[in-house]
Amino acid sequence: MPVTLRLWLGESLRWYLIRAKHPLKGYLVGHFWSWFCKPRLWIRYDTDAAITVCLRDYLQQRIFFDRAYERPLLDWLARELRPDDVFWDVGANIGAVTLFASGRCRRVVAFEPDPRSLSLLRQHVDVNRRTNVEIVPAALGEEPGRATLHQAPAANTGMTTLMTGRVRADVPQVDVRVERADDLLAASRYERPNIIKMDVEGAEHLVLRGATKLLASGSVRAIAFEDRRSSDGTPANAALAACLSDAGYVVDFVVPSDEKLDDGMANFVAVPKGARRASP
Repeated sequence: MPVTLRLWLGESLRWYLIRAKHPLKGYLVGHFWSWFCKPRLWIRYDTDAAITVCLRDYLQQRIFFDRAYERPLLDWLARELRPDDVFWDVGANIGAVTLFASGRCRRVVAFEPDPRSLSLLRQHVDVNRRTNVEIVPAALGEEPGRATLHQAPAANTGMTTLMTGRVRADVPQVDVRVERADDLLAASRYERPNIIKMDVEGAEHLVLRGATKLLASGSVRAIAFEDRRSSDGTPANAALAACLSDAGYVVDFVVPSDEKLDDGMANFVAVPKGARRASP
């Protein structure tokens, strides 16, 4: 079925679920909700893109109903990205941030190790003809090699992680490739990023430990990352905070991670010490 027709079907269902009003709607939606959650739905995304979502996945459901997930982060990127920038999306998931950024900068490198999300990421880049996006089917970490990725349930695939302490013991596991950022740059495989977004469920400090030369180069003017917010407003991941401090970065400001979910998580933005304040 052509994507244009799939878009029409997906947008029609979106209109019905969000806007339609009739006496039986509540009953029909409640009674048949499991049916609505089965198919993948193509919908319009951002200004000129298309994305496919499944309503059983929390992140994708939010994109369907709210037209974006983590809107404050996207608003910051819209202000911060420059036309000639290189953007690294570390933990790209299905590509919602990748698609958003690729229309606002020169180059995007998207890192995603989870095979479930990787296939959708590739599909979204291809369908939207984002020729300025390069996909790396690997995680970024402290040491190159292989690692065990713990796959989150289908209801929230964004919680997939390399960190054993953040998942149940019975979740599916998959062997994935791990690369060091400094090694990739030393091999001249990719350009140095100007902006980095990290969302790797607790493994952000491992990404930075493998990127010490990159951070020392001065090319990265801002790093956005998700972490739990401690009582004093700082990132709860002490190892991550130490990596940023050692590299000469300070947390500049915080935007909500999920404005509809009070889970203690936030998106922090770190910039080099003495740099201009990034746009809050």
